Amino acid sequence: MSSVFQRRDMYDSVVVDREQDVVLTTGQLYVLQVRRELERSFKPVIPFAPHLFGSGKTRFVKSYLELVKSMGERALIGPENISDCEKDRRRSFLDKLHEAVLLYVDLTELKPTNPIEEKRNLEWAVHYLLFKSACLQSGFEEEPSPVECYNLLQLRTTVLVKRIREVLNMRADQFLLVAFDEVGVLDESYGDFDFETTQDGKVFPYNDFFGIIRGLCKEDNVFFIVVGKSEGLSIHNYAASVSRVELTFIPLSPLEKHSIIEHLEKSSSSMFTGSPKVSQILCHQHFSTSELAELLLELTGGVPGLLVKAINYLLHCKLSQDHLLLSKESFWMIMNDSIATNCCVDPLLPRLSSLSETRQRLLKMLTLLALYHIRFELGELVHLSSTFDVFLFDLVTDMCFYRRLIVDENHQERYEVLIPKLLIGYIEQSVRNDRLEWLLLQTLKSQPVEFFYESKCRVFEGLVATMFYLHFCYHPTDSLMFSILGQLSPVWKEMNLKFSSESTAYYMKSIHYTRSTSEVERDTFGINDWKEIVEEMLEFEKIYIPFEPTSRSPDILFKLHGRTSGQNLIVGIACKGRWSSNGIRWNEIVDEACKFLQPVHDQVVTVHPTVHDQVVTVHPTLHCMLVIMSTKLSTSVATDLNHSSHCYSFGDRVAGVFTIPLNCELIILSESDVENFIGKDILSSLRSAFKSTDNPHSRSIGISTVQEMVLSLSKNI
Repeated sequence: MSSVFQRRDMYDSVVVDREQDVVLTTGQLYVLQVRRELERSFKPVIPFAPHLFGSGKTRFVKSYLELVKSMGERALIGPENISDCEKDRRRSFLDKLHEAVLLYVDLTELKPTNPIEEKRNLEWAVHYLLFKSACLQSGFEEEPSPVECYNLLQLRTTVLVKRIREVLNMRADQFLLVAFDEVGVLDESYGDFDFETTQDGKVFPYNDFFGIIRGLCKEDNVFFIVVGKSEGLSIHNYAASVSRVELTFIPLSPLEKHSIIEHLEKSSSSMFTGSPKVSQILCHQHFSTSELAELLLELTGGVPGLLVKAINYLLHCKLSQDHLLLSKESFWMIMNDSIATNCCVDPLLPRLSSLSETRQRLLKMLTLLALYHIRFELGELVHLSSTFDVFLFDLVTDMCFYRRLIVDENHQERYEVLIPKLLIGYIEQSVRNDRLEWLLLQTLKSQPVEFFYESKCRVFEGLVATMFYLHFCYHPTDSLMFSILGQLSPVWKEMNLKFSSESTAYYMKSIHYTRSTSEVERDTFGINDWKEIVEEMLEFEKIYIPFEPTSRSPDILFKLHGRTSGQNLIVGIACKGRWSSNGIRWNEIVDEACKFLQPVHDQVVTVHPTVHDQVVTVHPTLHCMLVIMSTKLSTSVATDLNHSSHCYSFGDRVAGVFTIPLNCELIILSESDVENFIGKDILSSLRSAFKSTDNPHSRSIGISTVQEMVLSLSKNI
């Protein structure tokens, strides 16, 4: 394979899964038209996509009119109950939208333009760029003369729109849709134009820009979409208050697996004989389109730009090696190569490779949000200093990460932080001396592809797993929690508590297989799965969190070596978040013991020596421990335990109904020991957050609490 990849499009990519974005955009364009018809002084509505490279902004605006046509009435007429008169009105709008002309305007071409007296005037520069873009789109070989244009247009919006229509050969009643791309260039234009200055001497280029668009919106049948990497929420708020423009975010969320499959099956490549579909080129009898889509999702997070670049590289490999047959193994071998990754993330490399100290500190917070599935709301602020705040929405973009819009059952919109695995290696290079960030990124990297669909907040068990891991790696001898467990359990004292290498906390897939009898797929632990889990899935010096919260397993699992080869310990930790006044009861503790200690004892602990070719293999003695880590114990449990941690060993009766099996132990930690381990303030914030919901978001947990978690975890290194 060539060591140099020529960055070119290897296939004609088809835009998929943008129905939600089309509906939102079309609805906002319709609102603008209605307001323009009904009100003399109206606030224009402008669809706005302030996303990072690769979100599909440019492809979306260029394909928008085509997508509207393909959706038909669904683009504006949904299931909501509206009158027949309103439906007719919307159909009429759609009919005209189907005949609209798109004028694409690249704002990277925006620059001060003669004549001299107006050279630093932003409004004139925008007007000239609009007219120039129309001329070039119509096939003019030369750019129009700025002086002649100025003499003709004279900053009159009516004349400008009329001349653009003439150049584009449009009727007066035909819709003109202007798509401004790369709006983020305004961040770098402070010295180019004379912007309006506030009383305290500040300038806000976006206010000036959207003020210009506001004037253009007064012209009949003209509409605008604005996209480009920028501080979207800050711009949104300023534009609403100062420019009197209503910006509506276009989500452009990452693609999911079914959409990637559709993309592979609909996109074709003329680089191959007969222009076959991408799925036909890269997949075969033993490697399905579904498998490829799953791998691409895991690699790119479904971010369209990263996805297209990854597919381009795979097609390049296939073209240069016709005999190449993709598999899961060869896919990762190809895509983990530095040539491939550099190709995919090239636009982000300067930013990823130079993280300031402040951004490194924020990186840990964002990684925790992604890792523990903590959603955030649109207007949440992060305090960077006593005098400076930044919107979390904008911070995600600034850090070269992505947002995924989640709409819950109550139609509440929140966002998740998405860090594609393709980026993690480059981030690691920037934080190579930060062991906590390294651990968090490795944990994120180890998560299976289903992680992208997981919506359950796992902050409590995630925090406990991370704390245990850090103690194993850095403080096994002076860990207060390990000391408590050692005092309670003689078996724990005999274990090797020092992890020899820094591996990661793993999110373990639940056992997934098809029953041969019923062919029903099952994603949860079965009562007979523990031998496979303990012997085949759990590796030493790794901490596992079962990916799906399940009633059949503890929340955390890990396996420890004994100091001698004669015994090992399998540990399950049941993280019982009790956030109201009702603490965990005895019957719940017994249930946890029955679903873990008993089956592990029956299936694994009591395994007899095996005989093969007359050779007897004696397996190491396996002990099993279940730790109940609850934020609150019921009054009866706390009283019976004298408000102290307690260990039940072989033969002990728990609540008079469950007998601890041989080589098994049950440890119930006191509330005070749990509080000391997690941190009083953090636990108090979690208790408040979980009181009203089992899936809290960052506003209820508190960004300050997440930052406190970062500090707490950092102290353990």
